[in-house]
Amino acid sequence: MRTIQRDWDWWAYHYRVVHRSQIPGISEWDDNLVEMMVHVLDLQPGDRILDLACGSGDHARRLASRGLEVLGVEIAPSLVAYCQERALTENLTNVRFEQGDMRELAQEESFDAVLLLSGSFGFFDEATNREVLARIASALRPGGQLLMDVFDPTRMVVRPARRSWSAYGGGYGLRSTWWEPETCTYVSEFMFIDAEGVLNTAAEPERIRVYSLPEWLELLAGAGLRVTHALADTKLPLVAYDRDHYENLVIVGRK
Repeated sequence: MRTIQRDWDWWAYHYRVVHRSQIPGISEWDDNLVEMMVHVLDLQPGDRILDLACGSGDHARRLASRGLEVLGVEIAPSLVAYCQERALTENLTNVRFEQGDMRELAQEESFDAVLLLSGSFGFFDEATNREVLARIASALRPGGQLLMDVFDPTRMVVRPARRSWSAYGGGYGLRSTWWEPETCTYVSEFMFIDAEGVLNTAAEPERIRVYSLPEWLELLAGAGLRVTHALADTKLPLVAYDRDHYENLVIVGRK
């Protein structure tokens, strides 16, 4: 079997577009998430929104269709090109997409809200993760809000290491995941056998530092943000994150 080691740009498109488009119920999940975000952030037409690590741009485009001014920033060039093409196809003139690294975000008091969705936080060392939050806070206008859909550590602690095959995109994907308790890190390794029988691999696993709610309170306070909501679901009605409701975690902080 021929093997090709793919770079992160290839895997970003593979998971955020090819795989994501075939997840059962994903469109309904996106609709529910956008409805919840508009409600909890009290978003109004004309508000300026930054969708950081915007992926396939599905949420950014949905928000733009509601009259919001949206900027999607994504590090993967393949995803930026995809997002731009979809926005053009949908004739959305109030959303734009740029390639950028969250570690280099340099906007100053430009947005009414910043979104960081689908567990897209915790890729770096502790100091860099804190710097990313500080940059996000700087990008918010006074009174602006950050909404983050992040991994809940309770789900990770009880989840055993696992390997799962799935059929999609004309091939078969294998994802191996495990939890590293010594660093509170969720690790994933990827492989994909495509329709030509080529085994596509990644150079290294993805590692995401997962924070608990008390850690989030401290992290956001350090960036000058006050946590206003800790939620256990990504849809309405709002469900508070507590002893009876967890495994999902949505954090909202206000500047």
